[in-house]
Amino acid sequence: MRYLILSITALLLAALPAAAADVLIVQSNHSSALDQMTRIVQNDCSSNHRTLVLSDYADADIARLVREERPSVVVAIGDRALAEARKIRRVPVVYGMTLNTSEEILADNVSGVGMAVSPDSYMKLFSALKLRRIGVIHDRMKTGAYMNRARAAAQRIGIELVILQVRSAKEIPQKLSGLNRKTVDAIWLIPDTTAITPETVDSYFTVAQENDLPVIGFSPAYLSKGALASVELTRQELGKQLCDKIKKSRSDKGSGTTDPARGKLLFNDSVARRLGIGIPTSRIATELLPDE
Repeated sequence: MRYLILSITALLLAALPAAAADVLIVQSNHSSALDQMTRIVQNDCSSNHRTLVLSDYADADIARLVREERPSVVVAIGDRALAEARKIRRVPVVYGMTLNTSEEILADNVSGVGMAVSPDSYMKLFSALKLRRIGVIHDRMKTGAYMNRARAAAQRIGIELVILQVRSAKEIPQKLSGLNRKTVDAIWLIPDTTAITPETVDSYFTVAQENDLPVIGFSPAYLSKGALASVELTRQELGKQLCDKIKKSRSDKGSGTTDPARGKLLFNDSVARRLGIGIPTSRIATELLPDE
């Protein structure tokens, strides 16, 4: 009789639904970058989570899953994940590892961490390198909000931004023709999927070399192409910022996009010598963009 009761109890427990996850992580697809970011969120941001990878399903109904699971926050990793999570209205959504983000059309319950280091850090770097006029090309629909913050940061430190807007990558050659020694002291590359593409990126370095202009990029890959410096956003720093956003979202304090303040700063010594630009000492560079 005792064993019968235990068996019935076990069957009843098995029939109960699993405890709902506090954090629902929605990942666009399986890639090394997105997988790593998801692991950071799982390990560092929440001990009670569930992960859904959209590419594993032909038709994933995120809204239905949220209604069933009732998580306190949805974390979208990647562009497709954000596109789906944006349909949710009553639960906070925090995004990361997304490039195609038009912040102006995001709902009030959506916040996240950008893919570019804070404009303030870039402005400090430009000032340390004695670069006063900075040319940058971008698509307002992709990075308009970031450039608004960059304008404000530039004004605070006395940097002049020469901002050229594009709506299509086809406009890049014409816009680049306006960047020369008479108009700017440097070219600044930001992660904008309209302005910077595999087809257009070499054009920036061709124009820079023809005009002896330094290029400041956001990826170490640009150093081998001839960039003077690279300010890379590390996934560890992005993960820290995401954890902070997740915590704040529960108390309705996580609205808006956060620009990570920290980045990995690298220089191309040979380009600096060719252009006659003095590289800040390690101490100064660490103060500008501390890297742990």
